Amino acid sequence: MERFSLQEEKCRVRRELKESAVRFSERYVAEASRAVCDTVLQSNEFRKAAVIFGYLSFRNEISVDAVLAEALRLGKRVAVPWIVSQTEMKAALLKSLDNLPVDRYGIRTVPEPVNFVVPGDIDLILVPGAGFSPKGYRMGRGAGFYDRFLIQTDGFRLGITFDALLREAIPVDDYDQSVEALVTETEFIRCTGAWRGRNAVIF
Repeated sequence: MERFSLQEEKCRVRRELKESAVRFSERYVAEASRAVCDTVLQSNEFRKAAVIFGYLSFRNEISVDAVLAEALRLGKRVAVPWIVSQTEMKAALLKSLDNLPVDRYGIRTVPEPVNFVVPGDIDLILVPGAGFSPKGYRMGRGAGFYDRFLIQTDGFRLGITFDALLREAIPVDDYDQSVEALVTETEFIRCTGAWRGRNAVIF
């Protein structure tokens, strides 16, 4: 059996996950997004959160716009990623989902001037990813934005994904941050607690 280094294995799994996502139909993404948002909105984590860090979906990601819109309607503070470098993002305050500009990556973003939310104030983080394991391990897109951001906050980490992007095994290293629960179009999964051993592939 051919053996891969950890980085080679991560690249291979990430590529497989991205290839799967590219094949998702527009209808499937829309239906899955509605189901995921319904589940998030019914969760205790959403109801209790005063400050929510979400994201503005891109391409075939689950859209959480309905969650962000309801949070704004309820008077919660809502923040989304603001890219400040090739490896770092901050939490930018979102006041409305209307007429959002597009950043250099083609992703919707908040208009300037930007007000930032202190990561320590965030109660709930909606975490996208290329894929996840049921134990909470996350495969990111490769730039490390969320891994660097998540260590700055104690907010509840709620992974957002499709059933089709769940994998029993996700290769991780010391820097990969896990989530505490997952929402897919069919279930809410309480994760068992991800242990990130050095240079280990977790099963």
